[in-house]
Amino acid sequence: MPEHEPHVNAARSAEPVHTTVAFEAQDVSVGGVERVGLGLAVTVLVVLAVVAGAFHYLTSEQPLGTPEVAAGMGAGQHPLPPAPRMQGIPGDTVPPPEQQREFQAAAAAELNNYGWVDAEQTIAHIPIGDAMDQLVKDGLPQVAQQSGQQPAAKVKPAAKAASGKQGQ
Repeated sequence: MPEHEPHVNAARSAEPVHTTVAFEAQDVSVGGVERVGLGLAVTVLVVLAVVAGAFHYLTSEQPLGTPEVAAGMGAGQHPLPPAPRMQGIPGDTVPPPEQQREFQAAAAAELNNYGWVDAEQTIAHIPIGDAMDQLVKDGLPQVAQQSGQQPAAKVKPAAKAASGKQGQ
């Protein structure tokens, strides 16, 4: 303790006990902090008012690029576009679930029935199940490589592939 004085003297003088230790002589100005906070609050309120006014103006005005304004006619006077049309547009009376059911029924009818692809050239389609069975029974057809050569023999699928088993 011979090197340091006791801290009891620190309360009596304004000088620090240690010469290397210093402190703020003045605290932060409360008035300055209040003015900055008030300025920020006013700025936020002004910006909110401007944005709210712009939003109200833009939502209440008719946009200039709409077809009604550009063509000079009302929405009821526009003809419908040709099919296929998007679901939900004015004039679309079939609900989307019903459209999906109709599409699936038409696809199933084409996949599971006989019919003509091109009647003039006598090209027909057969049910998908029959086509798969015929492919398993007869194998893949091979195309002749050059004119004058015999077509290659049909390739028969392996027994595992024909039975539907993958390599186990």
